[in-house]
Amino acid sequence: MPTARPITIETHDRSSRDHQLEQAIQILKDEATDCGILITRHSFRTFTVSLSPNVEYGMIQELDLL
Repeated sequence: MPTARPITIETHDRSSRDHQLEQAIQILKDEATDCGILITRHSFRTFTVSLSPNVEYGMIQELDLL
């Protein structure tokens, strides 16, 4: 069961967004021992990166709430 806290990202441009998302993924990869990573887009500037038991181990899934 995932124990890492979700990482919330607020960004103002594409370059910053991509860099911050990559950093968040790298942080969570070390803790993703039995699940995957879910990236949720809440708005054009706000994202959450979290571990999810609903995502297969080793995979990254995106969810767009717009």
